[in-house]
Amino acid sequence: MEEEKSFLENVNSTLKIDRDYVNEQFDYEWLEKIEETLPYIDNILRNPKRFIINEEEVVKVELAKKTTVESVIHLTQHTNLIQDFDEKTGDVKPSKVLNILRDESLDTYENRFVYTLIENLTHFFDDRTRTTGTKSQFRDKKIIKYTANTKIGTETVEINIDVNSLNKNENEVIDDLGQSIPQRLTAVKTQLDGFRATELYRTLTKLHVPPVRSPIRKTNVILKNPNFQKAEELWNYIQLFVSKDKREVDKSDYYETGVIKQNYDNAFDLIYTYNQQIGSNTSKASFERRVSEMSEAFINNLLESNENATIDYIKETIIKKIDKIKEINEKRYETILSTFDDKLDRELNNFNNLVNFLTKED
Repeated sequence: MEEEKSFLENVNSTLKIDRDYVNEQFDYEWLEKIEETLPYIDNILRNPKRFIINEEEVVKVELAKKTTVESVIHLTQHTNLIQDFDEKTGDVKPSKVLNILRDESLDTYENRFVYTLIENLTHFFDDRTRTTGTKSQFRDKKIIKYTANTKIGTETVEINIDVNSLNKNENEVIDDLGQSIPQRLTAVKTQLDGFRATELYRTLTKLHVPPVRSPIRKTNVILKNPNFQKAEELWNYIQLFVSKDKREVDKSDYYETGVIKQNYDNAFDLIYTYNQQIGSNTSKASFERRVSEMSEAFINNLLESNENATIDYIKETIIKKIDKIKEINEKRYETILSTFDDKLDRELNNFNNLVNFLTKED
């Protein structure tokens, strides 16, 4: 008979799952390293190292701006530049003299190192702010729609289950001074822009100086100056940087056809069995058959989802659950019975009081 047919054999069901999962855990060690080093770079830019450039040229005497000791020595070595000599006074009139132009230059290796560091740091900072969020976050949103129908004999059964779940957590990082990540990023960006406006940076930009490459040359200044030592630490940190950020994203829309769907089908079967007890004349044999079918489907599902599950483990787990449910039901029964006894005692006491009162009146 059709009624004898297994409930699950007749089930026509779909399980649609929409998932929006994002797990972003950002590491801001790089920001701390930059913030720690910026004051040292600022010290270098405020007092940049310079060196003197001497440009020598032989010019007509009337064009010479200043006669120096070097000019006199040069003239004694190049007597052909003497135009006239007064033997009485000893005065010498040269036609040309050595002119030395002294100028200060910022184009030193140390300054080019700092200039290149600012360039690399700016690119590094821009890249980090693009790829790193302002706060870590976790979001797992699932929309599950289960629809099913079946026919048992002349009875048609339908079910619709909608499950919406959202697990969300945002972790905003605040430092010891009460500043958030966006505030700290803004402060660093402002200071980097200030570095690019300094005399050293603008001067070396105009000179189109070549960038410094690793490894850094160990000059006395870089080895011994604390500001340059910290600057080199940051240089090495950027060069060897490996991101510790974690980002997992799953935005999917699919129909489940495996074990999860089978579990929903089993739940449908269980709900139907319970509903059959409502105003039903279902025989004990029929009910036991349905329980047997559901137990078989449940165990099959469990074994498919966990290959390591043994029969003893399943048996022990089910017995423990049954004992726990029995214990809960017994406690519930004891509570109901206790409440009933208390109420009965109160009613009997009220009745006795009434009888006593009437007896006294007689």
